[in-house]
Amino acid sequence: MNPRILIIGAGELGQALGGYLGAKNCKISLWDADSSKSTDKRPLHEIVSSADFIFLCVPSWAIRSVLSDMMSALHSASIIVSFSKGIDESDDRKTTGELLPELLPNFQPFVIVGGPMLAAEIAAGKNAAAVFASPFGSAAKKVADLFSSPVFATEISNDAKSVSLAGVLKNIYALGLGIADGLELDGNAKGWLVARAMNESLGIAEVLGADKKIMIGTAGLADFVATSYSPYSRNREVGDEIVKKGKCNLRGEGTASIPPLVVRLGENAAKFPLLNAIKKIAIDCEPAKPIMDAYFTEKD
Repeated sequence: MNPRILIIGAGELGQALGGYLGAKNCKISLWDADSSKSTDKRPLHEIVSSADFIFLCVPSWAIRSVLSDMMSALHSASIIVSFSKGIDESDDRKTTGELLPELLPNFQPFVIVGGPMLAAEIAAGKNAAAVFASPFGSAAKKVADLFSSPVFATEISNDAKSVSLAGVLKNIYALGLGIADGLELDGNAKGWLVARAMNESLGIAEVLGADKKIMIGTAGLADFVATSYSPYSRNREVGDEIVKKGKCNLRGEGTASIPPLVVRLGENAAKFPLLNAIKKIAIDCEPAKPIMDAYFTEKD
């Protein structure tokens, strides 16, 4: 029997995943709050009960409402698969990997996906890689098996918390590389920023009790590099636009994640100067050039 996959969120990633898995003989239903993008026009709760896998391809700020809408019809055997890479905006300030076990019924299998999976490249049949992380090992393997192919590398982890945090940090620091693009910084400067971003990611992982190895692996470093240098990356694009258009607080997973991350770090936030420089530019609307000039002359 072909796996039945419900993809919630018909943006670029949702559509790319639907195309990729549809070509592998999966039965795909694509649902979006904008019904014009949906392949199945029924109310969400009517589709949920028959799905073997439910992909959440929505931003982090929509996770709670989506789960609330489908909870009454959720089958206990359905595997929830989250592609969200952000922090919940409620007072809890949790990553998706921390939030799902709190919101889902006990023993509901879920999987967190991390890694370089740029939608445009998946849609074009190019290489991609992902880590499928879950405390439910069999669920992670089933989702990995869906994706595995000669062009799609897969890994399995039991550390959903660390994989989630890696996705949050890569978006924030890719935003910083986008700011560097907007300022027309060259390769030397951007290479240095990459090293500094990874050092801060390791430090933040330590403060928040996450596995540092995840930060330098597929879910962390690989995704950060792909996101930071790709013309298809929304987070890199937002950083570029902040500089070139003189706007800030543009909506995206990177910008949305900065304030709750800083609050969660508390007094430890002061230990991460690049994070604070990005915050000043993207959230506090301070001019990018003097902030980055000052950052480059700071001493450890």
